[in-house]
Amino acid sequence: MRHNYYSENWYQATDKFYKNASRVGDLKWCVANGHEFDIPYVFIGDGPHKIVINSGIHGIEGYFGSAAQNMFMDKFARNLTPDFREKYTIVLIHVINGWGMQNRMREVIDTKRGGLVDLNRNFGVDFSRPDSLPQNPQYDLAHDLLLSAPDAVNKKNAIKSYRAAHLRDGAWDAISFGQYKHPYGLFYGGAAPMMENKMTMHIYDNIMRDDARSLTSVGLHTGLGRFDRKNGCVTSELLVSHPANHKNVQYFNKMLPSIPIISDERAKSGPVLLGDLVDCLEVRYTTPEIPVYTADFEIGTGEYPIMSPIYKRMDMGDARYDLLHNGKINPQTWANLTESWYPSDTRWRDAALERAFILFSEMISNLKQR
Repeated sequence: MRHNYYSENWYQATDKFYKNASRVGDLKWCVANGHEFDIPYVFIGDGPHKIVINSGIHGIEGYFGSAAQNMFMDKFARNLTPDFREKYTIVLIHVINGWGMQNRMREVIDTKRGGLVDLNRNFGVDFSRPDSLPQNPQYDLAHDLLLSAPDAVNKKNAIKSYRAAHLRDGAWDAISFGQYKHPYGLFYGGAAPMMENKMTMHIYDNIMRDDARSLTSVGLHTGLGRFDRKNGCVTSELLVSHPANHKNVQYFNKMLPSIPIISDERAKSGPVLLGDLVDCLEVRYTTPEIPVYTADFEIGTGEYPIMSPIYKRMDMGDARYDLLHNGKINPQTWANLTESWYPSDTRWRDAALERAFILFSEMISNLKQR
């Protein structure tokens, strides 16, 4: 019954979004010259406390994010009272990475400089001095292995062995932190702010202008966590890039009591993910008068807790090998990538929206009580 919230491509998703958004709020567009994929967003309410839900910063994950936003407009936006709308402004930002969504990739291609850029490693970085870009030397240890020739058995076992050898010294986790050295390496942060980066910050600046008294921003993601295919169940969790005693973690614990909150003790001395949007938002907008709370909501897609990240990294590496050596991604790798982030199983799609429904229900209920 909920499959109509999902789409098959960016164009269909965007058409659904703007038709729904125009019925429930003030629809706006962020348009850039020469850029094919505009970003629509909608203001619901006009209060000083801003609640932002963005989707598709990792393109392929936008299929779930877009569906969840359409569900929000259908099930929740129409029922918000005038008093609620006077206190809060809810903003839905639809599919930040349209190219990635249309091409079933997490990343966006950098047509000017080359490479596949992970947008969630592209924010808040000073690109004006290439020699001072953040360093991640532990990523280098795995780069050649990850981009080696596709081999479903031997490569999988080699990555599995690498994980076992480097799980304790941090080199396995460091693969995903972000790197700025290898344009076709995994989790590449780019060599300059991408157009999608600039468009996103323009939207947030528009949201935060004039009367803003607080910002709560949640990104919708897939990939981390479990999909139990036997029972058709998925996990959901909220990632907050701060230690457990941080005010942001405490804020979301109160707002979303039934959703597991995953804090990060490694963030005591600073951000763990390089170029992360949520950290950029906190630095850009936090003042003594304006608190900023950020998090990422993750829907699980991995059938096997240990092997899932191994398969994901293998598929991402295979895709890059194909692009570099053959100019296009092998169809099997393409299918594997899609299943890693956007499973075709209708039970997953229904269960993912059920978890999003809980997120939105608890969020709206909590905000009403404040």
